Amino acid sequence: MIDQLRMFAAWFGRVPFGQMWMLWRKMRNEKAHRLGGRLRVNSFFPPFPSQAYLRFRDAISKRRRVPVSTYMALTSRCPFECNHCSLAGRDEGELSTDKWLEVISQLKRAGGCIAGFTGGEPLLRDDLEVLIEAAGPEMETVLFTTGHGLDAARAASLAAAGIGCVTVGIEADSPEAHDAVRGLDGSFEQARSAIAACQAAGLYTALSTIGTAGRIASGQIDAMYAMSARWGVQEFRLLAPVATGAQAGNTEFMLDPAGRETLKQFHIDSNRAARRSGAPAVASFAYLESDEMFGCGGGYHHLFIDASGNACPCDLTPLSFGSVADESLADIWSKMGEHFPRPGCKCIMSQLAEKIAEGQTLPLPKTSSEKLTKKLDPSELPEGYKRIL
Repeated sequence: MIDQLRMFAAWFGRVPFGQMWMLWRKMRNEKAHRLGGRLRVNSFFPPFPSQAYLRFRDAISKRRRVPVSTYMALTSRCPFECNHCSLAGRDEGELSTDKWLEVISQLKRAGGCIAGFTGGEPLLRDDLEVLIEAAGPEMETVLFTTGHGLDAARAASLAAAGIGCVTVGIEADSPEAHDAVRGLDGSFEQARSAIAACQAAGLYTALSTIGTAGRIASGQIDAMYAMSARWGVQEFRLLAPVATGAQAGNTEFMLDPAGRETLKQFHIDSNRAARRSGAPAVASFAYLESDEMFGCGGGYHHLFIDASGNACPCDLTPLSFGSVADESLADIWSKMGEHFPRPGCKCIMSQLAEKIAEGQTLPLPKTSSEKLTKKLDPSELPEGYKRIL
């Protein structure tokens, strides 16, 4: 409780009291936890204390539209062929180390707070540690990986580079079911070994999965959460399925309102219980990005850059507004602001998924992307922004 008060004290006098009170009340739905002397709510936010946390506070309190979190797909290469891969269908080009370093420098100048490194499989890049080190300490760093090749030596290397969180994707609580989705035997063991290696290196670890309707109905969400507790991770990230990438055009892949409500309630119930049981914190995007919390910040407080340099509102929205290979990030971000001037209650892809057909080359080009965004519903501000904006 004292740690949480210190975290909130950094906001006093900077945001309206009503906003502070709303966020404080919402903390009952979270499990705040410590590792390495830093307090975390979940990997959705920077840990406290840190430079990234202060930059996050300033971006919000000063009402600034900045890329608070930016996920960068360093490569489209991957040893697996998952049927839900959000990067599928994209160009397989890769930016150089120098170009990524330039992008990271631009993100810092733009006020970025969280740098997520994803793919494909980002561990296939030999320069991963160089990029992680370059992002800190102004930005908190998160690695999204399958665990492929993440042994004790690589975990130690990541720790030395200053990685803030290692998130390993998981598809089931059994090797057989997990390997079937990955398309390669032994992938479950790779994920388990990767978590163990990161924990031995003292790293903050998380398991991540997609809360599909099938997994909800079969009890797999509960089973994987129980497994995350057995594995001793700090966090269980629960994504909502989106009809993009390999699932482009398949709008039935997305959850109906009842399914999203189930994932929201899972977040609340699990975190409240975890404060007593010591189980991992849960970060369900169906809750965190709901209209009662922070809604959809794609293009406003979130940015995605794919392996070829295309800048998109988020990693699940295959709309390009330019490429960092050809333009400055500042120019692209400024132009995106014309289409995303504020956060919204509705997920961008919940409105546009049916406009993106199976087999299309992704992301859609800039002209097509701009036309589609004009059809977005200018919904009300989500609760987490109302008193600020």
